[in-house]
Amino acid sequence: MSDVLPDITVPGAPLPTTLQVSLSAAIANPSIDLGASDSFVTFVTIRGLTIQILNSSEQDPIEDGARDSFDFLTGIDVSIRAEFAGRTNELLIATLPDGDTQFGTAARSLELTFVNGNIDILDFLDAPGGYDVVLTLAGTVPPDNIVISGAVRYRVGLGVAL
Repeated sequence: MSDVLPDITVPGAPLPTTLQVSLSAAIANPSIDLGASDSFVTFVTIRGLTIQILNSSEQDPIEDGARDSFDFLTGIDVSIRAEFAGRTNELLIATLPDGDTQFGTAARSLELTFVNGNIDILDFLDAPGGYDVVLTLAGTVPPDNIVISGAVRYRVGLGVAL
């Protein structure tokens, strides 16, 4: 099963500066919909994560005319965050570390390495207040706005709880 992340805009600036920012996409009602089967979900684990630049990224007020790419990044971490009993819990789910060969290749799509792939995240997806997907970016501020989205692939276990 897969889930599309909401669009996120990485703000650009004409002067290059260091980028160290966390961007959060709040998902109040998880879009994973198993219909009548949702009461039979026994676990959910992350199987993969892709981040991509959308075509709409080429049309912003400070557009520099160059094709947008992820060349401004040197690292990216993705976490899932939710509140349980008044406490905020966050779990790293995917990363692309500094030095990865995908950086600096004018890539418009990145395949992240998932971590904690065997940890059940069903509680995060079922959190009463929804959950956030948090992107922590490192690199330089891009010369214009970059609009990104992505897809998370899940492994969903179905069965009857005894």
